Amino acid sequence: MCELMGMCFAKPVMASVSIQAFSQRSQENADGWGLAWYPDRALAMVKQPVRWSVQTNQFLEHYPGLLSSIYVAHVRQRTTGSAPTHADTHPFARELNGRDYCFAHNGTLTGEFWQRPLGRFKPIGATDSEYFFCLLLAELESFAHVTDEIAEARHTDPAQNNGRIGAEERWRWLHRFLLHMNGYGRLNCILSDGERLLVYHDMHGWKNLTYRNVYLQQDAEQTFGDATVAVNLQAQPVNHGVIVATNPLSIEGWERFSAGEMKILCQGNVAFSARSRLLETKEPAPPQTEPVPAAPGAPRSSVLTGVKANAVHGLG
Repeated sequence: MCELMGMCFAKPVMASVSIQAFSQRSQENADGWGLAWYPDRALAMVKQPVRWSVQTNQFLEHYPGLLSSIYVAHVRQRTTGSAPTHADTHPFARELNGRDYCFAHNGTLTGEFWQRPLGRFKPIGATDSEYFFCLLLAELESFAHVTDEIAEARHTDPAQNNGRIGAEERWRWLHRFLLHMNGYGRLNCILSDGERLLVYHDMHGWKNLTYRNVYLQQDAEQTFGDATVAVNLQAQPVNHGVIVATNPLSIEGWERFSAGEMKILCQGNVAFSARSRLLETKEPAPPQTEPVPAAPGAPRSSVLTGVKANAVHGLG
């Protein structure tokens, strides 16, 4: 099966994935590997449609720019598409509202899922994973337009709300969307906008997803390893974070996600967590609340009634 890994720290850390460990796990996931990180506001990424190799690890261990507070990693065992290609290799990346998003998926989505309209985002490859990423970005963009119009009606700056996984209202709405899309198959995924990490576990509990809180002392190196995977982290200042992995990377300290659970990680902490309600799989709709007053002289089309008034707060 494919395997996911994500890391979110309060401060940037250097990270390297040991070849001996990771290559053993990639023997069953030999259709591609990828690693994405944010050295600054922009996304950096390396990936190949082949099995992880010694040369790969040597490159990453000595790459001077491998410093970030957020990482997303993936090794792939393909379930759709033809022979492995770079276009079908995770993570996937797109720009939305001036932010670089990256996405990695474990599972398979089928059926009418493929008939859902994508909007302006189009897949480059042939995987259900990238198709779903495009759907998810279209939903995020739609929500951003709603909050922008509310901000305009309230005489605030819409630019402050763009391109980020944000306030609790949006997070709950995203959770409902993921639960609905999970109805098309199996869905474990990681999404980042460079500031936060969204992690979701399949509502039927398919495969596995775990997390662990990490505390790094000054000038200390901390290693997580088992027979198949080792992740080395080193940080100079005192630092803390959360590591997410399909399977635990060490013997102790890991907790399992609940089926249908979504977590938002930010600055090394769990900022938000929501669990599944068994019947909460229908298409998400904006909550019905009192209409937001329009700005004086604004056309009535700019008045939105579908989002709570506090949805414009805390979006970035």
